[in-house]
Amino acid sequence: MKIKILTIVLLTLWIPVVLDKIINFEVFKSGIFRQPFDDSYAQVLIYLLPFLEGVAVIFFLIPSLQRWAFALSTLLMLAFTLYVGAALAGAWEKLPCGCGSVLSGMTWKQHLFFNLFFLLLSGYGFYLLNPKRSGAAGGETAEG
Repeated sequence: MKIKILTIVLLTLWIPVVLDKIINFEVFKSGIFRQPFDDSYAQVLIYLLPFLEGVAVIFFLIPSLQRWAFALSTLLMLAFTLYVGAALAGAWEKLPCGCGSVLSGMTWKQHLFFNLFFLLLSGYGFYLLNPKRSGAAGGETAEG
């Protein structure tokens, strides 16, 4: 039951995010190109981010791939959270937010807490589906 709830909550994040990037691609693209990194990175990210977010959505919808969905969601949220954290730490003089929809109205601090929340949910889902956990693979650990 926990996995279903986590999956639904994370789908409410990733579906609008990926749709916004696809529907408003030119806005997303210009936002990425305003970020404080080389344009060659931006050229990759404008296609890579929507692709990876879309893959996460698809994986969340396929029960046998949900572990990978939670792993991908965790990695994406970790990257986004570190980026926002670096912005808050003053890593760049000026930093435009390239985020769409709901996130564009948030302060950087609110954005950090938003990202941390979804990072924790993603990581927790991955943890719950991790077969190396003692209870996940059969309920008991082997004794030697």
